[in-house]
Formats: sequence, C-alpha cells, structure tokens
Amino acid sequence: MNKPERSRRTFVKETVATSIGLAVTPAIMQGNTKAAKSQSSAKASSREWRNKQADMAYRMYGKSGMMLSEVVQGTALWTDESFVKAFEVGYERGVNFIDTSPAYQKGEAEKLVGAYLKRSGNRDKLFVSNKISFYDEYMVKLTDGILKGLPGEKQSALKKKAKDLIAERGILRPGHHFNYWPGQENKIETTYIRHLVTQEYGNMQKWKPGIKKRMHELTENSLKATQTDHFDLLYCPHGVAMPEMLEDENIREVLEELKAKGTIRCSALSMHNDVDGNLDKAIDLGFYDGAMFAYNIGNHAALDRLIYKANQKGMGIVAMKVARIISMEDTPQWRIDKLNTALPNDVSKHAKAYLWALQNPNISCCISDMITPKMVIENTSVAGLKVDIQHI
Repeated sequence: MNKPERSRRTFVKETVATSIGLAVTPAIMQGNTKAAKSQSSAKASSREWRNKQADMAYRMYGKSGMMLSEVVQGTALWTDESFVKAFEVGYERGVNFIDTSPAYQKGEAEKLVGAYLKRSGNRDKLFVSNKISFYDEYMVKLTDGILKGLPGEKQSALKKKAKDLIAERGILRPGHHFNYWPGQENKIETTYIRHLVTQEYGNMQKWKPGIKKRMHELTENSLKATQTDHFDLLYCPHGVAMPEMLEDENIREVLEELKAKGTIRCSALSMHNDVDGNLDKAIDLGFYDGAMFAYNIGNHAALDRLIYKANQKGMGIVAMKVARIISMEDTPQWRIDKLNTALPNDVSKHAKAYLWALQNPNISCCISDMITPKMVIENTSVAGLKVDIQHI
C-alpha cells in the first residue's frame, strides 16, 4: 500500500469518527457492543489469525476461533486473472477470507482461486470457503420427472398450492423480499412446487444414497478445482429458498461426515430469498456453524433480531448484497438518501453501505465482489471505523 492510500484512509477514519450518523436501525443492533466485547474476551484464547495487517479490523466467525477481516472477497464475477490482481491488493491490506463456488462463472472462479492459491503459496494464510451449489440436483431431477409425468390438472393444482403457500407466508412482501438480479424470485416457486411433489410422491429414503453420494462427489470436485485439501467453511444449501429444505437429513449427515474426515472445519448455509424464514429455521436446527445472507439497509428490520439470536447461539454471520441494494438500476432514491443521512459523504456509496452494516456487532464480516484495485481500497477503507447510529 503506498503512502497516499494510507493518508486517505487516515483522513476517512478521522472524518467518520467525529460524525454523528442517523439511520433507521433497531436498538438491538446498537446495544450489544458491551456484550460483544465480553463474548470476544471470553473467546480470546482460541483466536486464529491469518494475514493480520495493522490497517485491517478482524472479527471472530461465531465460535470457530477464525478471525476474519471485516471485509472479505467474493468471486462471483471472476472470469480472468485481472480479478485475481485486484484481490492481491486486498490481501496486502489484510483481507484474509476468499469465497467461491462451482456455480460462479460456470466453474471458472473456482479454477482461478485454485491457480492463485497454488501460485502464491498463500493457502495457509487465508480462510477459504466454498459451496455445494448443486447439492439437490439429484432430487431436482427426480421430482421434475415426477411432475412432468402427472396429469395436467394435477400439475396445475400443485402449482396453485405452491403459490397460495408463498402468499400465505408473505414471502414476497415489501421490505422482506428484494430481487438482486432479474428472475431471482422464480426459485421460490419452483422450490415450493418440488417440495410439494416430494411430499406427495417422493421417497427420500430410497433417494438418500444417491443424494449423499453426489454431495460428496461435488465437494471433491471443488477441492480439486481450488487445489486444496480442505475448506475452512462449506455452504450447503447454496441459495436456500424454503425453510423445509433445511430439514433434509442428508445435509446434516454429509456436513458431519465431511467434518469427521477433516475436509471442512465449519458448515453454513446461504440465502437471498425468505432470508428471515430460512435463518430462523437454521438457528433452530442447531447444527450450522454460520450463515451468509442478504443483509442491508433495505431489509435489516426483518433480520436484526434473528442476527442477534444467531450470534448468541455462536453462529458466524457473513453479510452479503450489502451494497447491491443501493447500486441496482431500479434503486429508489430513498435508499441512497438513507445512507447519505446516516453517514458522511467522504466515502463512496458502496463503502458507506459496508460501513453501515459493520456497525452491527453481531455480524462477522461483509463480503464484497471487489473487482478492481480502486474498489478494494474504497471498500476496505471502512474496516474498523465506528460511528454513532441512532434510530429515528
């Protein structure tokens, strides 16, 4: 990092620290600083540091002991080496966690991460996470086959039942659901239909060996792609859309088997849809070490209580889509106005979004698809900054 970058970072810290932020934020988000410090102190002896740098702030991931940089690297957009070059700037600034998936860029992101880890020799200096993105592909193929074989009127009845259940639960209500990409909500309906088909016509016990075998194969494929022998964190499901999906005993069994083999250290799930419903279910199930989900200035009112609950249960929380909510083409002005009211104007709107989210002491870090050195410098500049946020 060169001197001008350090000077700018110091200026940003001083400016933000002396400002008073105003935002609509529940008291539960602000009032746990003392509890968080106490909890952190109790766990201090088990902390594990990687790539620790003076200009980066770190938080523990749940009760794992892993100290993650407050801003971490996502790879959903990685298609060539230029993205790796941007990450190298983040690494120099203390970013120590990189997340990937076989679903990103048709597997290209995984390969780029693997090539970087091998070339740099930094595997043991980073925490690496991956996903069983297609864990249910075996079951999806079977349920879709069953659905297609049903009479037209039965198919229509199942689809109507799925839509009625979605409406009854209010999953698409304003302030609860946000589309972060076109057609995102389509997964909700297809998931509900498949669940209903499984309930009426499926045979989970008969399907179980095939499902578990495929889950293990997918994990092995990702290990080879990323050129590592283990993941610090593995997400399954990746993009869960319905709480009942988490009741699939194959998920818990496979994650426990992978832990026993030393293939993974921590298990988690991720979601964009029905975030509070899925998070609530994951907390109650009790076997997940953490979760990654959309959390931002748009949907936080539905999530802050559950994030606190998850933190108290010892789960690590990775906030995603933090800045996406204010950078979409159809972003309403009120979201940006809310950020501008809450925070000073000396950082980019994306950096402001991360700064806002990081004021919640119950999350472990924010994940960002930082694809240029400039983005890396802007987004990581807010790590460690504290502002007073009061709800109005």
